[in-house]
Amino acid sequence: MRPKVSVVVPIYNVEAYIERCVRSLFEQTLDSLEYIFVNDCTPDNSMLILNQVLEEYPQRKEQVRIIDQPQNRGAAKAREVGIKTATGEYIIHCDSDDWVDNDMYRAMYQKAKDENLDVVICDWYETDGQNHTPIKQNLDLKSDLLAGLVDRSISGSLCNKLSVCYISQNENFLYPQAHMMEDIVYSIQFVIKAEKIGFIDTPYYYYYYNSNSICHQPSEKSCLDRTWQAERNVNDILLILKKNSFIERYKYEIIKLKNSARVFLWPLVLKRPSKYVSIWKGLFPEINNIYPVTASIPFSLRIIFLLTLWHIYPFVYRLMKFGKL
Repeated sequence: MRPKVSVVVPIYNVEAYIERCVRSLFEQTLDSLEYIFVNDCTPDNSMLILNQVLEEYPQRKEQVRIIDQPQNRGAAKAREVGIKTATGEYIIHCDSDDWVDNDMYRAMYQKAKDENLDVVICDWYETDGQNHTPIKQNLDLKSDLLAGLVDRSISGSLCNKLSVCYISQNENFLYPQAHMMEDIVYSIQFVIKAEKIGFIDTPYYYYYYNSNSICHQPSEKSCLDRTWQAERNVNDILLILKKNSFIERYKYEIIKLKNSARVFLWPLVLKRPSKYVSIWKGLFPEINNIYPVTASIPFSLRIIFLLTLWHIYPFVYRLMKFGKL
């Protein structure tokens, strides 16, 4: 019998967190599940821990599929492999340093079936492992969800979005190859291709803010890698929007989207403006004259952008920071 929901979980270097994650997955109130763990050549004991925990849940063993990547290829590729392997009616993702409410997948699947939905979105918590802050999206499904995803005012996370499987298994689906902002590439296609979308205003997902994650390490290499990855995914998003004739409709949201790729360079711009302001300006340079005069962007952000173009803001920032010491 076809599983109701397939859960895709990329695994890399998460031995400190994976037990908490997989226990929450194996204790789901929904019985008909398929778990797809993609081992992205993790160098630690994550897979050993996964298998040890699985021994405590014999009823789940037949539902677990473990895919060993031949080499480390990153989370984006791991998701693609998991999606193409999935056999469920619906599919959802879970990051292996996060965890989920025990009733999450039952509630989302039931919502999807009751209302004949292609996509179901829920709220989530941000957590440090002990303190949980609910993040309420207050989504009005009559509003333009696509606009919110493009300008990033709505989270593009895949982990709070249950989607019918055929959307992301369609031969015309564009799979992102780079990591940063890859979730938005997926989510935008969900919204474009879905006929009906529903929302549950209950936080079911626990997003763990891991200060040791590579996403929070502002080294020169990591900032540059994340910037070029984001640039690649923004270009994929633009390709999708162009293909669906949305470029003109979302031209102001696209300005914000392009600038969001520059944000990953920001730590380097502030530290070494003589080198990195020019690189910052050269990333989607067409927004240099447009961003400062776009009324939908907060005035303070436009001023910071303009001062950065003039190589002034990094020095203002240092003065402000010095004044607080």
